[in-house]
Amino acid sequence: LDENLPAFFYRNSPDGIAHHKGIFFSIRGSDPSPAYSLRHGDPATSRNCYAAGLFDCYNPEVLYGEVLIKPEWTHPSLSQEEIRLNGGVPPPPTPILPTQFTVQLYNPDLQVIVTQKPGSWGGSASYEFSLPQLVFRTPSASTLDRTQDDPGASLVTPKLNFVWRKESKLSKDLTAYMTGKSTDEVVKKKHRDPDIIVGLFRALRELTVYEPNLYRVELEDPKGLELVLLLSAAVIKDLYFSSDINQIFNVSDPCRLASLPTAASPSPL
Repeated sequence: LDENLPAFFYRNSPDGIAHHKGIFFSIRGSDPSPAYSLRHGDPATSRNCYAAGLFDCYNPEVLYGEVLIKPEWTHPSLSQEEIRLNGGVPPPPTPILPTQFTVQLYNPDLQVIVTQKPGSWGGSASYEFSLPQLVFRTPSASTLDRTQDDPGASLVTPKLNFVWRKESKLSKDLTAYMTGKSTDEVVKKKHRDPDIIVGLFRALRELTVYEPNLYRVELEDPKGLELVLLLSAAVIKDLYFSSDINQIFNVSDPCRLASLPTAASPSPL
């Protein structure tokens, strides 16, 4: 790839904490410099859930966005064969991998749902999300205007549609495309514009942004797109490219899952 393009690198955190990552930024061949801090919930205190937050690298009190997932669980099997194979006791419940998660952005507040779509004819799954074109409230002295919903939460605000795709089963790269607008649904497919590539998550550890294409992405808040790309890429890697679901959700002792938490608990971050 062209080293002049903006690129973000996911690396071990400078603070030395195992469940933190440092995200470093480079452009036009410059040495990577700190840009964000990606923090996952402490495995010792974040039992039975997944949590990831994107923080400012210099001011750790500034949280740009986060993902918190509390999974559904399988019901213990009553099969005598499975009970026998499990030493005479019913197998413990296990977490169910979700098919979607929500990226919560702050300032302005915005919830972005990322949905996994299964591949057709044995193809790889894709991951879709949408961003409103307008998110900032227009300054107004009107009391009525101030009572209206933010543009990002309004159903009438047009949205841009995006998707993460894995181009082949053997590839370890994910490519992000803008696939159109919510208002394009009435247009016939044969007149549909080609998808616009906006990012490449190479080897699941480096995100390159296709800056020359961003002028075609009509978003009021391009920073929001950057944050969603960075956070969604990290969460997709953790959820859907890991072989240990118990590790994802910090399930250290499946035999104790009979006492799963039922009440809401504070954010692990």
